[in-house]
Amino acid sequence: MLKKLFDKTVVIIFMPIIIIFLILISFYLLIKQGKPIFFVQNRVGKDNKSFKLYKFRTMEITAEEDFHKSHYLDLAKGKAVEPTNSPLEPIRIENDDRITTSGAFLRKASLDELPNVFNILLGDMSLVGPRPLVGYESELYGDYNLKRCSVLPGITGLAQVQGRLDLSLQERLYWDLRYIEDKSFINDLKIIYKTIASVLLRKGAN
Repeated sequence: MLKKLFDKTVVIIFMPIIIIFLILISFYLLIKQGKPIFFVQNRVGKDNKSFKLYKFRTMEITAEEDFHKSHYLDLAKGKAVEPTNSPLEPIRIENDDRITTSGAFLRKASLDELPNVFNILLGDMSLVGPRPLVGYESELYGDYNLKRCSVLPGITGLAQVQGRLDLSLQERLYWDLRYIEDKSFINDLKIIYKTIASVLLRKGAN
């Protein structure tokens, strides 16, 4: 309850600034890549409950989710999805050609997730926590998914501040579970600080 109160208080306090960025980015995307500006997708949240996630569109309108799903599952076929910081067979999609030029810029600056603040106000997400996955990604985690979904998903998390943009599925699971095991208000503040520092230094978040 305290965590939710903190999250919503921070969002409300910074809402005037957030609205300005939302408007500016919306106009930028409208000029650069047209409509739709926002992307809405079902994601897996706390206790495996589905919710609609809001973010800026960073991919081509013609991007097919089924193609991404089949490609992702093919990469994972026969590979163990265990929490490890150094997987022998990392599962990751590299050089996703569905991403637009404008979308790549927003992702690099970690601004594509800004509309996630509405998910915080709706109670579906937190400022800090494991990033919410789509259903087929979440299912790859098997029994680990129960623990991973025991907390609210976040805009940023421990996996996102590791200084790398290409973490594999196994590495993300490792850091997500470590976050849950060590979760505390102080650790959340540290992750928020590292995220802001990363964005300001233009390193982006994963």
